[in-house]
Amino acid sequence: MQGKMKAGIYHGVKDISVQERDIPQISGDDILVKMLRAGICGSDSGAWLHGGVQYGVWNEMVEGHEGVGQIVEKGKNVADDLNVGDIVFVDPTRAHKAGKIEADVFGTFGEYVIAQNAKRNENVYVLDQNVDLDLAALVEPLAVGTHGALCTNPQPEDHVVVLGAGTIGLCAAAGLINHGIKNVVVVDRNEWKLEIARKIGAKTVNSREENVSEKLCDIFGEYVNTESDIRSANPLILQQLSQIPGIAEMVAGKKPDVQLYVDCAGAKELLMQSFGMCAANTKYVVVSVYNEPIPVPGGIFMSQPAIYGSAGYTRETILEVIDHIENQRTPIGSIITDKFQIDQLPEAIEHAAVKSYKNIKVLLSF
Repeated sequence: MQGKMKAGIYHGVKDISVQERDIPQISGDDILVKMLRAGICGSDSGAWLHGGVQYGVWNEMVEGHEGVGQIVEKGKNVADDLNVGDIVFVDPTRAHKAGKIEADVFGTFGEYVIAQNAKRNENVYVLDQNVDLDLAALVEPLAVGTHGALCTNPQPEDHVVVLGAGTIGLCAAAGLINHGIKNVVVVDRNEWKLEIARKIGAKTVNSREENVSEKLCDIFGEYVNTESDIRSANPLILQQLSQIPGIAEMVAGKKPDVQLYVDCAGAKELLMQSFGMCAANTKYVVVSVYNEPIPVPGGIFMSQPAIYGSAGYTRETILEVIDHIENQRTPIGSIITDKFQIDQLPEAIEHAAVKSYKNIKVLLSF
């Protein structure tokens, strides 16, 4: 396809513009997708605020990696299970031969994108023709949150705490609930966001107004160590233990009966607080990206926790998320708070980045 398109070009801190660019040209193995909706990710707004290098957003390239579109052209070698007219999600981490290094500049802030070496259910996923396009734009962030929340294989009766009620935290909570996890709590300081978590089906703790440990104990009960009760030890031992850095929080106070914490907040203090609530074999998944070292308290190892990192998603996660969205298994659309036209991209990015606005997920419409 020949012609020009509108494209959102990242230039640097607080500098993004909509320009006219050539429509990209496909080879015989590729498909050309016309974008219908695109989501503004935290990495996009973070790059706008702080600079793109740390977020994988490179100068003078078409930004964006979340979205849904329609195939408008296919190469001669593309299999018959992908066709012009299909509504599709393209996995930005596998859309180009360069892989993840170009994922955040896949280009969904442009009117057209290319999926190289296009293969169904490998890097291109076909959605129902009548899918709600706004919801379909959530496939990518919902996959990130769902993958992180499920990567330790939580069981239906497990007690799970999601730290943070931003886009990924709410997507993690929705992914858990959709997967059949019955006991999910979201912790955040923002009551407006926690109300959305409750709409999705989670219980909540407001860390600004409530004692997180006490509230979690109220919800889930107190963890009881059937092998040893440290607090029943000789008072002289307890006194000396309490003077050891990193041990005090392990021997003082009660701990909530929580099997899994999923960190989507990016708040060092909240993550450290969750470490202090570690019970036996507690699991932690860190989805957030930190730009500073996170110390792990020495006493935590007495409880033999497991700490996982999570990035991206798998084919199985994407398929589960598409089913989640197509069948509207949770009201995940509640996280969509604003929608702008592509011509309004600079305004939309600023709106997504400024915390004083009531926003979670901001969409672009083409």
